[in-house]
Amino acid sequence: MTALVALLVVAQVGLAIRLNIWSADLFDALERRSTDRAMTQIGIFALIVLGTMMANTAHLVLKRRLQLDWRRWLTVRVIGDWMEDARHYQAAMIPGDHGNPDGRIAEDIRIATEAAIDLASTLFYCMLLLVTFVGILWSLSGVISLFGFSMPGHLVALAFLYAGVGAVVAFILGLPLVRATDTRQTREADFRYRLVRAGEMGEPIALARGEASERTRLGAAFEAIAPAWRLQSAGLARLLAFSSGYITLAAVFPILVGTPRFLVGGLSLGGLMQSAQAFQQVTAALSWPVDNLPRIAEWRASVERVLSLEEAVRVVALEAARTGDTALNLNRAADVKLGVQDLSVAAPDGTTMLSGLTLELSQGERVLVDGDLDAAAALFRVLAGLWPWGRGQVNLPPDAEMIAVGRSPFLPAGSLRTVLAFPAEATPDADGAMAEALRQVGLDWLVVRLDEVADWGSALSGGELQRLSFARLVLRRPHWILMGDATDALDPDSADAMLHLVADTLPEAGLIVIGRHPGSPDIFTRRLALERSAGGEVLLLEVFARRRAAEQPRQRPLRVVDWLRQGYGR
Repeated sequence: MTALVALLVVAQVGLAIRLNIWSADLFDALERRSTDRAMTQIGIFALIVLGTMMANTAHLVLKRRLQLDWRRWLTVRVIGDWMEDARHYQAAMIPGDHGNPDGRIAEDIRIATEAAIDLASTLFYCMLLLVTFVGILWSLSGVISLFGFSMPGHLVALAFLYAGVGAVVAFILGLPLVRATDTRQTREADFRYRLVRAGEMGEPIALARGEASERTRLGAAFEAIAPAWRLQSAGLARLLAFSSGYITLAAVFPILVGTPRFLVGGLSLGGLMQSAQAFQQVTAALSWPVDNLPRIAEWRASVERVLSLEEAVRVVALEAARTGDTALNLNRAADVKLGVQDLSVAAPDGTTMLSGLTLELSQGERVLVDGDLDAAAALFRVLAGLWPWGRGQVNLPPDAEMIAVGRSPFLPAGSLRTVLAFPAEATPDADGAMAEALRQVGLDWLVVRLDEVADWGSALSGGELQRLSFARLVLRRPHWILMGDATDALDPDSADAMLHLVADTLPEAGLIVIGRHPGSPDIFTRRLALERSAGGEVLLLEVFARRRAAEQPRQRPLRVVDWLRQGYGR
């Protein structure tokens, strides 16, 4: 497709050359007052116009298709790198200029690909124009005598001088545009992000009566665009003022230069008009950097923003891939017990958050880890496979055997059936199981709404969303369950009921609850507490440990005589 676009550019240049020759033939015919030649040239002009229309239309269609294909490819690649193995989450944790990934993927990739093809196409067109019209202009220049020296091709020298001076001046005037454009795009993206966040935080803002404060913040975010806008406007104004005079003079300058030769009979009217047109084509080709400086500035800024996001993703991917004594070593195997050995967790800047932890969970165990909330959150992220910063051994079962449940579940767009079946495909055959799971978690009223498409994350309350998470657990029946604050929106009785449901439905599953649990700890076989010492070190202390029912010693049935002996024998 790129080759076809290039061939069409060649066709466009060929038509421009033919139009230049036609211009000379027409004015020569007019100078000789030849009606036949003039009518012939009118017919030729009609064919040139038809060919130009066809070439330009085909070029536009193919170019736009190529732009869409490249944008699709790059979007899929960037989203694929970003939305994989929690890199989107990890990249947001590290410092750097890579915020607002939505704007970088949706807008900057569009500009980076569309502008690149536009600029490459026009640059190739101008290069071909330069190569072809320099020869035409050289042949039309003739030889002039200046201070006793013969100068062939003087119009070519003038064209290069004219375009060179224009390029230097335009470059100096437009130099601040790249920085101003980059700053403006960054602040525009920040303003969009704040608007999206305000929409997502609608209920908390309304409850806190924070509309006035949010209006102030949104207004300040918009006002931050104004200085960058003014800088960009000043740069564009300088360029426009110069380019307007530059373009206007380029149309007249070659005629003024060639007029003396025309007046003495050294150049025909057709030759004068052809040389003027060729001069314009050469200067237009040489002026490509001047004409496209704002577009280049916009393209470069967008490319840098996309590359910044890719660099952040690359950094966290390299961190996650590290192994050895100074790295978090993930061991994913079907026969391992969920846990950590000599775990130290660090912040992205290297600050230690948690150190020296060892924990192991067997199938069928139910473990509660509470205490220090920050340490609990760090441990949850590590066991969920989200956090790559730290060192130690982390044993995790395969993803297909474990489900990690946070405070709020991820609900894909679609019907309630799709939400319950995620990540599997929803099928009507599972409707009976889904209805039973909804009844078990106390969401009976949703049974009749399996086909309904809604924004379920907004339609359900926090407690209902957490109940929905337990319904998905019952349906998927994982071997290992990791929970982080997954019951904190429920009342104590409801939280206990949900955990009892998991214990009864999935008795062989290993369950670890990390963080706050509003209910009773009696359902757990072990309870551990993360306590921070006076020196700031986090210790993992065992609060209690009781054997599972299957591990309790088998007792002899109590006979009536034993009962009598115990009750009354004394």
